[in-house]
Amino acid sequence: MYTVVYQYRIPREKSIEYVKLEKRAIEIYMELGCLKVELYRDEKDPQRWLEIDRFSDVDHYREVSSEIRDDPRITELWNRLQELLGPGNYRPTKRTYLQML
Repeated sequence: MYTVVYQYRIPREKSIEYVKLEKRAIEIYMELGCLKVELYRDEKDPQRWLEIDRFSDVDHYREVSSEIRDDPRITELWNRLQELLGPGNYRPTKRTYLQML
């Protein structure tokens, strides 16, 4: 299993719209082959969000990621997210993990 984890900071007042955008993006990710997507909000810091994307292996991740990058629906959602948060304010951190057990 290959796991990609993104961390975001989303202002509280924009979290409902953010979840709506994420819900649509998750549908597209799943359609394009991502095995699972999970979305979490930090219990103590409601502006901190965590997205976990799961793939069978690194090759599967690269294949699906390529399709995601080329999908105009994702581009539209990305642009809407930029409008929601303001240019330059959407800087997720990304980490990748290999399942060991």
